[in-house]
Amino acid sequence: MKLSVLAISVLMISSGYVAAQNNTNELVDASVVSSEQSSHFLKQQVRSSNSVGRAIRTVLARYPENTSDLVEIALDTYPDKYREIVSAAVSSQPAYIDDILELAITRDLAPTTELVTLAINAEPSYAEYVTEAACKFSPDQFNEIVKTAVTMEPDSADQIAKTLARTYPNKTLEVLVTTIQEVPLVGKYVVEALLALFPDDSSESESMIIISVEQLAKHPEALERLIELAERRGIEQDLISASAMRGGLTNAQAKVYVDRYYIEK
Repeated sequence: MKLSVLAISVLMISSGYVAAQNNTNELVDASVVSSEQSSHFLKQQVRSSNSVGRAIRTVLARYPENTSDLVEIALDTYPDKYREIVSAAVSSQPAYIDDILELAITRDLAPTTELVTLAINAEPSYAEYVTEAACKFSPDQFNEIVKTAVTMEPDSADQIAKTLARTYPNKTLEVLVTTIQEVPLVGKYVVEALLALFPDDSSESESMIIISVEQLAKHPEALERLIELAERRGIEQDLISASAMRGGLTNAQAKVYVDRYYIEK
């Protein structure tokens, strides 16, 4: 990709990059505007600001509509400065997270999990979108991306999980287990966020609760909430007890929790 002719022209004018033609000062002809000239312009900006990151922030603030093109040029011109480029681009223009991550991931400049870390650090409030984009462009690293994201932003774990479950419904249980294993303290919120996507009496809903009971059996507050949800949704008591025991509770311990919510018949 290249910057639009108009954008490059404006950039060159603003930086004093003009050419002489027939002894008069005229703007460089559109036909000779090239990727090389765009790279040259960026280098000028870097020299004047003494920082790749600062140059990216400055240029993107002025020309946000050219974010994708400018990031592409920056990554090709300064591949060893990908950390600064990704961080600056995401913090300046988080709405372009998909494009920024795609450009960095397809160039294989670093492990996707590192790029996820950089992007979330740059704009924590966009953690769910960073995760979704990274999973799209590196599907083979799905679980590692989820682990990285929810560990970095545990307060956003429920939203991260919910967004991924909507985008990848066939991976809902995978997202659930991965998330609550990494951040069990927010496990009950993750479960409730995912349950909201399914009808109360669905098989998916039942599977999520049973699996979560096993994964969170050693976390009393979360386990109580899960058993309460199980009882409300009509899941058999024996299934919940068995799941709690698979999670490490004794029969007696599981019975104590289950008996609080299930009425003995």
